[in-house]
Amino acid sequence: MMQAPKHLTGTPRLRATAAPAFDVLSDLLRVVRLTGAVLFRGELSAPWAFETLHATQLAEMLLPGAKSLVLFHLVSQGQCWITLPDQGAAQLASGDMVVLPYGDVHTMASARGQTPVSVAGLVGNTRWDAGLPTVAYGGGGERTGLVCGFVTCDELIFNPLLKALPALLHVRAAAIAERSLLATTAGNLIDEVHCARAGSACVLARLTELLFVEVLRQHMGSLPPQTIGWLGALNDPVVGRALQALHAEPAHRWTVDTLVRQLGTSRSVLGRRFRQLLGESPMHYLTRWRLQLAAQLLRDGTDPIAAVSAQVGYESEQAFNRAFKRQAGEPPAAWRVRAQRLAATQSVPGPSRR
Repeated sequence: MMQAPKHLTGTPRLRATAAPAFDVLSDLLRVVRLTGAVLFRGELSAPWAFETLHATQLAEMLLPGAKSLVLFHLVSQGQCWITLPDQGAAQLASGDMVVLPYGDVHTMASARGQTPVSVAGLVGNTRWDAGLPTVAYGGGGERTGLVCGFVTCDELIFNPLLKALPALLHVRAAAIAERSLLATTAGNLIDEVHCARAGSACVLARLTELLFVEVLRQHMGSLPPQTIGWLGALNDPVVGRALQALHAEPAHRWTVDTLVRQLGTSRSVLGRRFRQLLGESPMHYLTRWRLQLAAQLLRDGTDPIAAVSAQVGYESEQAFNRAFKRQAGEPPAAWRVRAQRLAATQSVPGPSRR
């Protein structure tokens, strides 16, 4: 079965101080800029089983230039199993959803032990319904409905979110409130894939993105105290408030001393908690976040490099150039040219008639 998250012990005690009211998760999602799409819906009948391609292979086929895709499956009818090598298997019921943050190769099947075919081989069994490709496959037995798609984001040079997630996020329909935003969004997505209406591609893209964010929030809310990783760090009384401060004013002349004074804690507590939860120091985290903000400004705007470096807190353009090249692998000017060229040619695949 899936591995349980690691936990820490010993929650530090803080003096009562005013915490900045800043939504760090929204800030990160704003910068990484999600894009989603539904790939196909499956009409499957037992026995059936298919194995996916790795997300990097799918990205090459569907969205050239994308580093990888976050895959998802939503069960609209019946039940099935998902199996990941070295991770175990999980049974999915109607209304359940699974998200694979790293796009690992996995098998979807009507029962455990079925021999899968490649999902690429199902293309020949595809028909077009309601503006979406529909895969009809199986032996004629018990029926299962699937909605399969992905979420991707702009090219990142720093992504603390995805690297902290488990290989599989399983949201059970039975565990969420009937009228919750997550349940409503999943229901609307299922309804939309069965309708041939103007604007469906756009609606499906937005619903897919919203569904992914809701899964993240559901996962974050379920994490026990002291959970290692970025989402767990947001819940920590020390690191969570430090992240609020850094994200609220990334260009501020932060030092460890100014940060601990604002938080009302000590250098040792802040440093220890940050490294335990995020594996790096607060100032190293801030440097990488500033460079991600700079990447967004470079890709989306025309400001000179010096202006971009100043906007993210660098007093020296030369220091910014060196730091950006270390993190991104190329100077900011070259990165901008490549990123803007890619953005001009890249588009997320939507339903189209063949």
